[in-house]
Amino acid sequence: MDVQIVTHEVRLQKWTDIVKTCRSSGKTIKKWCADNDIDIKRYYYWQRKVYLQTCRELENVQKSIHTTFPCDETPVFAEINLPKNNTGNIAVSIHRDTMQINVYSGADAATVETVFAALRQL
Repeated sequence: MDVQIVTHEVRLQKWTDIVKTCRSSGKTIKKWCADNDIDIKRYYYWQRKVYLQTCRELENVQKSIHTTFPCDETPVFAEINLPKNNTGNIAVSIHRDTMQINVYSGADAATVETVFAALRQL
């Protein structure tokens, strides 16, 4: 395996752990970064890299399932029932305008597909 690829994967895992720790701390990003002596711009860089990699992985999972969703239908509200006491770590957090979507570690593929199908309709 190429040394650059391994180095990138190791860094990405470290950044993922940092983002998960920050997100699960209950603090604002600004406060958490200050408390942990991390430059906030660097944190957002890491978060963006983790987000992009997660999106690539989710797209690959979606492609491997070969599921298609109709795009010409009018979007409707889709309720997703989650466990009442979610103790998992947030794997992906998507923010758009006033909307926030959190996908937790261990989420099943059908839930992830539903989230992305809804996002495509926006």
